[in-house]
Amino acid sequence: MKKASMQDIADALGISKNSVSQALRNMPGVSQQTRMLVKNKADELGYHYKKASSLSEDKRFLLMATEFAFSQISFFGEIIKSIETAAHNAGYQIERHTITEKELQTSVPPDVNEYNGIFILSHSKNALIKRMIQTGIPVVLVDHHHPDLMADAILSKNTDGTFQAISLLIQNGLTRIGFIGDIDFSPSYLERYRGYHRALCENEISLDSAIEITQIEESQGALFERLKKIEQMPEAWFCVNSGLAFMLNSYLQSAGFIIPDDISILCFDETEFTRMAVPQITNIATNLDYMGKLAVKTLLNRINAPEEPLTHYQIVPQLNIHDSVKLKKSEITIKRR
Repeated sequence: MKKASMQDIADALGISKNSVSQALRNMPGVSQQTRMLVKNKADELGYHYKKASSLSEDKRFLLMATEFAFSQISFFGEIIKSIETAAHNAGYQIERHTITEKELQTSVPPDVNEYNGIFILSHSKNALIKRMIQTGIPVVLVDHHHPDLMADAILSKNTDGTFQAISLLIQNGLTRIGFIGDIDFSPSYLERYRGYHRALCENEISLDSAIEITQIEESQGALFERLKKIEQMPEAWFCVNSGLAFMLNSYLQSAGFIIPDDISILCFDETEFTRMAVPQITNIATNLDYMGKLAVKTLLNRINAPEEPLTHYQIVPQLNIHDSVKLKKSEITIKRR
């Protein structure tokens, strides 16, 4: 006989799976009458659940990410710190969980139903994210989204941000602009590529595939090998993240180019890489502290109002002018921080 599931309970009562999950875990957002109906139906169908009073006293969030994402202290580390601080301020414990290769293929973490909500940070396998959403526990995606993933998401406005960045270069007379970033690695990188293309097209600048590096391992060796094959360097490069920009800056200077007199560099994200580089790298960047706070606010709202429509919040990034872009003199005093 097939084992009963939360979806079976939801179908029998004509309510959402998320409401069933909230009721079984004594969470706010469902009425006492619905809570009793759900628990009675669960007993009738033989669905086994934890008879919970502890969750109201031990409020916990789960923060899930790949080992790669957890290792990126300069970017994701800032978001994680913000999420943990905001969660603690709201009275929730937060536990980290590194997504394993096995979980990517087949399962969800053990004891996942003991958590009040889940954050999934950055790109992972959509199949796993779908399984997490199907548990009925409120899920918020941070810096990741996909049309098939029915969950709230906190994102950067990647396309518009990149459009703004490329427009800065064009306004300063730079028209041969290259692109570096693996667009298959992350939805964010693909969106940044689209913003780059849109800015060129709207300014009637011809696209040049010879200076578009769209599949690249993010390592110094791989990048340097690709750059050596560029027959004619562009006037400016746009990189999808600060790490690539830092490596690009090192390569160009070692090859004898002067930044920004010979080549300008602009990237997405402001991290220690943009600050450590000489010259410091101009960037378009999302407020990562705000991204973490907004993720917690969104998850709390989902817990308290589970039937509200799903939302995708896009944070507009800010252009930070440093010394790696050659500006017209009239714009230097206006734009430079």
